[in-house]
Amino acid sequence: MSGLTAGALILLASCARLGPPPGGLEDKEPPAVISFIPAADTTGVPLETAIGVAFSENVQRQSAEPLIKLSPEAGRLFFKWKDKSVGIRPALPLRPHITYRLSVAPGLTDMHRVQSHKTYESYFSTGLMFSPGKIGGTVRIEDSLGIGVVLKVIAAEDTSLVFQTASDSSGLYRFPYLPLGDYRLEAFRDLNRNGRLDFTREEGRDTLVKLELEPLKLDLALLLADTTAPLLKAVETPDSLTIVLEFDDRCDTVRGLSGAVFTLRTPDSLGAALEISSARLDSTNSRKVILKPAAPLLLDAKYFITADGVVNRAGLASTAARASKSFSFRPQESRGGKRR
Repeated sequence: MSGLTAGALILLASCARLGPPPGGLEDKEPPAVISFIPAADTTGVPLETAIGVAFSENVQRQSAEPLIKLSPEAGRLFFKWKDKSVGIRPALPLRPHITYRLSVAPGLTDMHRVQSHKTYESYFSTGLMFSPGKIGGTVRIEDSLGIGVVLKVIAAEDTSLVFQTASDSSGLYRFPYLPLGDYRLEAFRDLNRNGRLDFTREEGRDTLVKLELEPLKLDLALLLADTTAPLLKAVETPDSLTIVLEFDDRCDTVRGLSGAVFTLRTPDSLGAALEISSARLDSTNSRKVILKPAAPLLLDAKYFITADGVVNRAGLASTAARASKSFSFRPQESRGGKRR
């Protein structure tokens, strides 16, 4: 009896080795996007068109949805899945005469947990042609490539028109089809995943750009996070009708000097106030503000300047305590002066 049992076990083991492994061959192929709706490079797309993505296989739906983006933004996206495809309905209607980018970011995962590391994208236009404006370049964070940096282009005349992309593994970014005009360009790491630029918490950069027919190449170096208000470091007087204030922070070039108040007195903080006819940011160095007094400065005379409300890129404003200095007019000299 025991011999019969041993023989049966040997036979069963032998039969088990003859069959294929349970479940078939291991799936090592990552999922892919095989088509978009509307089809790539389609123009004249109706504003109420269907939008969707078809995949090569079933994917993990919950993790796939955050990877699907429509740019320019059209509010929250609602998804309806059917087998290997998903229909997409934006909360807001599409805009006329705009080129849209429908994309799927890296991270798409199939049912066997095999993940794609590619970005898939497709463009379509609700106008008769694609928009002609182009912006592109590289992103750097100190001495490293800026990989996965979020970039937004916001129209100056309509701040609800927001185009978005991300830099790739080479630190490159591109916005290929934008309407011509003035924009604010933001770049930030978005470490907290809230989709907003915050200079007090993470590296970022913002700048104003004017987009014309000539493609714009713009390389960006992200600035380190800042948690303090601007500090007035130095006062320069290149001539009797120019006062240059240098701060430790880059000033907000988008807000400019809106709301800033400059007070010039002689010879100290209790002296008579002198009129300042104009104030502007230095176009070549955003750490500097150029003031024009209404009357010429007097040689070797003592003055006292206060800059209240100069805003840095973190949105923090200077105060009299951190942005006041005494100085004397000596042409072509630069000095720190005395901070009060």
